[in-house]
Formats: sequence, C-alpha cells, structure tokens
Amino acid sequence: MTQPVLEVTDLKKSYRSPDGGNQPVIDVPHLALACREQVGLKGESGSGKTTLLHLIAGIVRADSGRISLDGQEVTGLAEAKRDRLRANTLGYVFQTFHLLPGYTALENVLLGMTFGPGADRAFAKSLLKDLGLEERMNHCPRQLSIGQQQRVALARALANRPQLVIADEPTGSLDPGSARTALDLIRNSCTTHNAALLLVSHDEQLLGDFERVEKLADINRAVTAEGASR
Repeated sequence: MTQPVLEVTDLKKSYRSPDGGNQPVIDVPHLALACREQVGLKGESGSGKTTLLHLIAGIVRADSGRISLDGQEVTGLAEAKRDRLRANTLGYVFQTFHLLPGYTALENVLLGMTFGPGADRAFAKSLLKDLGLEERMNHCPRQLSIGQQQRVALARALANRPQLVIADEPTGSLDPGSARTALDLIRNSCTTHNAALLLVSHDEQLLGDFERVEKLADINRAVTAEGASR
C-alpha cells in the first residue's frame, strides 16, 4: 500500500470558552490522503474546517494526536525541523490570500520560496506564466483583480514543489463563473505538479466535481459540540 502524503490520527483541539471551560473544536480519529489524491472537505460555517487546516499546516498546535506529512510525524519534531518539513512538503492557499501588499506578484512567490529550498526565480516566473500572469508579474496585489491575486497565492503555494496543497474556501470571494474557473485551475495545477489537494468548501456544486468528499460532521466527533465556532 502506498504511503499517504497526509495522515491524521486522534487529533484533538479545544479552545477556552467565555465561561472558562474547554470547548472541543476538533476531534478527528483518522484522516488520510494518498499521494496526488484530491479530496473535498465539506462543513458548515463555524464547524472547525479552518482550525483543522491550521492544525495540519502547523499554524495552530494540537492538544493531542498525530499529524504525519510524507511519512514523517510533524508533531514529534523540534520546531525548526517541523517548520522545514512543512515548508518543503505543504503549500497553503488561504481564503484571504495573505499576499504582501508592498511586494510584486513575483516577489510574493519568491518570498514563499525562502521558507523552503530557496528562491528559484526561473521556476517562480514559470509558475506565474502558466497561471496566466506573465504580464502581471511586476504588479502589486492592489493592481490585480481578486482572481489574479488568487493565482498569485496558488503560485506561492506551489513554489516549493509541495507533496500536498491545502486550500481554505479559495473560491469564497468569487462569483459562480469565476469560482468554477478557479477550482479548475487549482485542481489542474496540483495535477501538473504532482501534489495532493485537500480543499475546504461549503459549495455543493464545486464539491460535486471531486471523486472523494469528506463531511466534517462524519470525521470530527467535536463538530456537534455547541459553540464550535473556530
């Protein structure tokens, strides 16, 4: 059996509630993605989808459980090694893109590369060109449309040739036609670069394109807890 690129086991995360108690947000017994597999993750607003992605990406620390990327347990590594493994293995497309406003599209991608093997200007340019931004490489985010900003964010996510790309509601700010185009672009780009994809969305039509769709309510035992809002 091929080793999964992502495997989550007994992953738990709680937050402090206003009354001082612990509010469970994530309680996932198991989730795995095979190499180059593309999976949609469906859930209601406030059900913990973003928290799960943040845990996988190491933005948030789990209370307990294991997260393995490409066969290596992230949660058991020292901070520097954990950061290096994530930088070389995982790309993240954020819902709000998080592009640096004072930097050009090309510079945003190059900066993303500095967290991995190092800046590769030729590859950064080729990514932007393939995503239709050849004439916009030297434009800052404010000079780009929302769709173009998203393409820069996708190029940055692919910049270190990751094994896995995770995307958090990447079409949420787009109209239906643009959302369809963006989804196709994300999926085709991951296929081209041999990356698995875990994409969070509440859009039933878009998720219908995936062969495998996981419902957060089915894999997260904490999702029914009242007040799970992160």
